[in-house]
Amino acid sequence: MKKRPVNFILSVLAIFFFMLPAAIVQAEDAPPPLAEIWMFTPRQGLDAEFRKALADHAAYRKEHGDSRAWQVYTPMLGDDLGRFAIRFCCFNWADQDSYQAWSDGVEKIRAHFRENVTPLVEKSEHYFESTDWSNSHWVEAANPYKYYAVTEFNIEPGHGIDFKAARDTMSQIALNQGWATDNHSWLWASTIGGKVRESVIIPHENFASFDRGEEDFASFLARHMGSEKAAELMKQFSGASQSTDFQIWEHQEDLSMSTGD
Repeated sequence: MKKRPVNFILSVLAIFFFMLPAAIVQAEDAPPPLAEIWMFTPRQGLDAEFRKALADHAAYRKEHGDSRAWQVYTPMLGDDLGRFAIRFCCFNWADQDSYQAWSDGVEKIRAHFRENVTPLVEKSEHYFESTDWSNSHWVEAANPYKYYAVTEFNIEPGHGIDFKAARDTMSQIALNQGWATDNHSWLWASTIGGKVRESVIIPHENFASFDRGEEDFASFLARHMGSEKAAELMKQFSGASQSTDFQIWEHQEDLSMSTGD
């Protein structure tokens, strides 16, 4: 995707910084910062077989004591719709040591995956993700979220500091000047591994919650900073990324492991 102008970035933030009311996770009592993500693309024509094998493997992991409730998501937009994202949040680096030790001690789980899932996979990717709770305002839904609107910013080499400075300034204004309410939820995350990518994640219970029904974020920012300063901030923000990608990910409950198991 080509690099977008400032007004596009403003519209993305304005449209997707919105969701339904619920309980708020504050930075001071936030979960640990890390998530682990596996991305699998099934071999052509084997999507149904892959889904069944993945569901069977999730059940096998639960039966053998996996402590992580892995969640599965699939993309809705674009031309690369065959991917499956498998994600667990949240943990610290030390937690990863203990989980790795458990995994290494249960070889039959890895063998089960190699025998039943791996033959159906065309491509696989693995990442960690770091969540910036201090600049986020996460709202836990009364009902499970179904959709996640994710805007990825591929950072221009050498411009990571500029991006984070603008992001932090913008987020702190939102947090401290009244934008962060029960009706506005967002989460900033950074990919660990591969290209330098920053993401803003907006959860939704349904498609109706994508509708904009009040002052947008661009107007809010201009009202609190002044139009010129707000435009300068957004120029710094958009200028630090070489491209952006937007995707809506759908939660696949039937393939995911239940929380609390």
